[in-house]
Amino acid sequence: KEARGMKSHRRGDASLPEVEDPDRGQPCQACGEQCPGFLVHGWRKICQHCKCPREEHAVRMVPVDLERMMCRLISDFQRHSISDDDSGCASEEYAWVPPGLKPEQVYQFFSCLPEDKVPYVNSPGERYRIRQLLHQLPPHDSEAQYCSALEEEEARELKLFSQQRKRENLGRGTARLFPVTITGAICEQCGKQICGGDIAVFASRAGHGACWHPQCFVCTTCRELLIDLIYFYQDGKIYCGRHHAERLKPRCEACDEIIFADECTEAEGRHWHMRHFCCFECEEALGGQRYIMRQSRPYCCHCYESFYAEYCDACGEHIGIDQGQMTYEGQHWHANDACFSCSRCHQPLLGKPFLPKQGQIFCSRACSLGEDPNGSDSCDSAFQSARSQDSRRASWQKSVGEKRGANLSYSASEGTFPAWHRCYPPRGWDFSSSDSSDSSSEEEGYFLGEPIPLPPHLRGGASPTETTSTDPTRKQQRRRLRVIRDKNCVVA
Repeated sequence: KEARGMKSHRRGDASLPEVEDPDRGQPCQACGEQCPGFLVHGWRKICQHCKCPREEHAVRMVPVDLERMMCRLISDFQRHSISDDDSGCASEEYAWVPPGLKPEQVYQFFSCLPEDKVPYVNSPGERYRIRQLLHQLPPHDSEAQYCSALEEEEARELKLFSQQRKRENLGRGTARLFPVTITGAICEQCGKQICGGDIAVFASRAGHGACWHPQCFVCTTCRELLIDLIYFYQDGKIYCGRHHAERLKPRCEACDEIIFADECTEAEGRHWHMRHFCCFECEEALGGQRYIMRQSRPYCCHCYESFYAEYCDACGEHIGIDQGQMTYEGQHWHANDACFSCSRCHQPLLGKPFLPKQGQIFCSRACSLGEDPNGSDSCDSAFQSARSQDSRRASWQKSVGEKRGANLSYSASEGTFPAWHRCYPPRGWDFSSSDSSDSSSEEEGYFLGEPIPLPPHLRGGASPTETTSTDPTRKQQRRRLRVIRDKNCVVA
């Protein structure tokens, strides 16, 4: 892709005063041992080693600067008055408790939240709270000292932007026990009933009647709990600080700061400062240059090929960004006849079906089995089918010949038929009658006035007319056969 309409000059970023970072060296919770420890980037607000944001690392405590900023936020808007009791104090058990609740009500409030989000001291819930505070309330959204190289005009706009948000949108929810005498209310988030005696969260900017379940007091955009009940109200909805600011101004994908400049770069639905639209690896300016977007981060062509280009499974060379590529279940090939071809006969497979087997691709089953693909054609299956049919017929005839001298009489009423008779019935015999009339009045061995023909192995070489003779031997053979008298007459 190519970025157009951008200024070619790049403004230098002034470095912030160097202070000891309390989170330096902290392990990354996303990368594990791959990251040697947190080391903040000069202006990107990410780790130089693993490229993850600060909140992904094991932050031990709320940074002092962030805590001071939060205190200023809380003091900048009008809150409900709270009596001087112990209801708003953090206890030894929790890192934070909602103000205005008695101890037993605090337990009731936290019982509504998921266990891993309850801020017990030194627990995953406390680490979740710190991580979300850093994410939901970025200090560089409120004060210029946390931003990198703002011009005077941009600094003034940031100050006005922050003051307007505090004045018109910022608020802090209040947790209260719903009186038992009141029938209840409807939660603004889930639409379900809040009964009397339940804990509810109220937001004064949304109106005195608006309330939420504790677990439903979440940001409209990210659906995460609003940490410490701090919210920003806009157009009938509540947001965390980060996503509320992004509703009003674009945010730079590189430095994570709000863009106040008159011009910015937009690509893939995201925004960058003009000076920050550069390669994520080498930081070469991409204005007017080709670039490749990966996970919302732009890369120059050289860095992308060096770090992320796939290698061809056939020739072993990397597949350039200007070369065609074939991909199948994690395997990659150059999209040409030399690489994407049968592993045995090297027949090109572009635009053709192929057979994958053990990491290789083949044009046919014969090639996948290591056989000569020219030694088998489409006629083989027909010949094979004919041979198998003849062999089945021969096996039946052989079975009949071997059993010719055996005793073939059996009880039809018991439903027991010889196995050879069940598996291979004589070809051309029709065992069912199209007439459903009752034949119980006829003589045994006759059906509808006609004699029932004998099987071939009992007829021998006699002609059909001989079966109706009065020869005692033929009559004896007929008596050895029994007819199943049912709706369908079946020759036994």
